[in-house]
Amino acid sequence: MAFDTNFTGLLSLDYGESSGSGFKITLNNQVYLVTAKHVLYNPENKLRCKSVVMTSQKVWGNEVESRIIEIDMEKACVFSSEKEDIAVVLLESNHTVANYVNVVQEGSLSTLNFELNNVESIYELKIASDVLLVGFPTSLIYQETKYFDVSTPLLRKGIIAGFNQSDNTFIIDCPSYYGNSGGPVIFIDADNSTNIIGLVSRYIPFMITWRNNREFSISHTEFSNSGYTVCVPIKSVTDLIDANLI
Repeated sequence: MAFDTNFTGLLSLDYGESSGSGFKITLNNQVYLVTAKHVLYNPENKLRCKSVVMTSQKVWGNEVESRIIEIDMEKACVFSSEKEDIAVVLLESNHTVANYVNVVQEGSLSTLNFELNNVESIYELKIASDVLLVGFPTSLIYQETKYFDVSTPLLRKGIIAGFNQSDNTFIIDCPSYYGNSGGPVIFIDADNSTNIIGLVSRYIPFMITWRNNREFSISHTEFSNSGYTVCVPIKSVTDLIDANLI
């Protein structure tokens, strides 16, 4: 599959109340939207929204070309992992769009979904491999100053920097920001074939705590972006889908 970006999309929850990134995959002849669980669910494990609008657009595309769908989350077939930061929504089954999915704009894009075959486990991923992070860091839009079109994805390039076996996650040395959550992590091998190896969960913060030298009970902690990002392996996504086959 030639590399393109219209398999991924900007997710707008309840018409802009919050946002995130997501991507489409095909597995078992069904099409799914995949994103991070915390994009769709609050800390109490309740859905954050009644609707999700997904806009897919090429980097060099325009609004007329974009494909836009709206998902009624109150009716959708959606499931999530109890332990990992994954949520999945069924979009199509046997080439039939689900009745809770409304195609707002067909656009002129050819619909791209990643066909998942021979999915690698986290133990098959290789340290220092080059990867791409694809997503929509909407938090970088500051007031009226727009350095990029928020409806088109931005890419970051990095490497697999490490693994956390206890959480079944891997770390990349790409910084991510609010809005990147749920976006795909891509590996392009030597023959230019494209593989999704995971999804963005969260950035790793760097914390500094300041204390008052006269009142030691008074302190202030500052958080900044360390430049590292925690990712969930795609094998966890396929395992979740297999466990919830319809």
